[in-house]
Amino acid sequence: MKWDLSQLVEFDDPGWIEERLSAVVKESEEFRESHRGKIEGFDAKHVHALLEAVDELQLRYEGAFRYAFLMYSADMGQDVAKKLFDRAQTSMMMVGQNTAFVELELGKLLAAKPELVNDSELAEYKHKLEGIVRRTPHMLSEELEQAIIAKDRNGVRAWYQLHGDWLATRTFDIEIDGEMKTLPYGEILGLYQSPDRNLRKRAHEVVYSKLGEDQLIWTSALKAVNSDHVQVTKMRKWPTPMTQSLIDNDVDEEAIEALMSIIEKNVGVVQDYLKLKAKVMGLDKLGNWDLVAPLQNIPEKKFSWAEAKKMNVDASMINRSQSTEWE
Repeated sequence: MKWDLSQLVEFDDPGWIEERLSAVVKESEEFRESHRGKIEGFDAKHVHALLEAVDELQLRYEGAFRYAFLMYSADMGQDVAKKLFDRAQTSMMMVGQNTAFVELELGKLLAAKPELVNDSELAEYKHKLEGIVRRTPHMLSEELEQAIIAKDRNGVRAWYQLHGDWLATRTFDIEIDGEMKTLPYGEILGLYQSPDRNLRKRAHEVVYSKLGEDQLIWTSALKAVNSDHVQVTKMRKWPTPMTQSLIDNDVDEEAIEALMSIIEKNVGVVQDYLKLKAKVMGLDKLGNWDLVAPLQNIPEKKFSWAEAKKMNVDASMINRSQSTEWE
């Protein structure tokens, strides 16, 4: 299966994508020149126009960014894909730096005029404004915000790209039907759903054995990422290292604690499911390589879009009902 990324952009051409990534940086610079230093004096009407302008800027270039990111996700080993991904990351950093002033100035405006959050003129942006209000006490100066954006580009996001590039170059030797084959990471993961249990087990062991050879690299990377987050937490004076994620994901700590409590109270439900799956598969106990394995002797069936949608909606309603009962 391959993605048709041409639907995301006007021209399916790497050169055109690069031009768009350069254009968005230039336009963000122009946006900065025309708006910076003026927001604190805005009324609701002007704030609405500002937020619409920001949305329009993002939408005009969203396709080019998505094209670059998805092209890299589809084939991390391709030189053109890596080049476009790197260019998109750099452009995103520069746009972020150019527009960092927006939330800073809006935060100051909303602190002085909190009634704007509930102004009818800004009803469609109320949720966004509430998020800015939550982040405002932890915002730094514009220069520091720009520095953090640059740091992330060459730090956390660089680790992400290294991880992708590294996985793209890994190959795994495995015996299939009596023949030794060399498979890339993406293909060997597909064997986790093979109906052949021995093949699933071999694939699982081969992958974890190979990935474990470079544990020192990933241990160091994880420590660096964690240390980076702890330092930023201190700089921004987040109450806990989890606060930023809570705000970014628009959830309260109480909701997460309630979710974890429900999960812990209902561990037995998952255990019952795994026991039932083992029984259906004729096994005494499931191995890790059986968790996503297909059930045996189940005829294949293709579902129409309408059928698949109905199944998901019905399952969602059942889950909601059960969650209420478990509480």
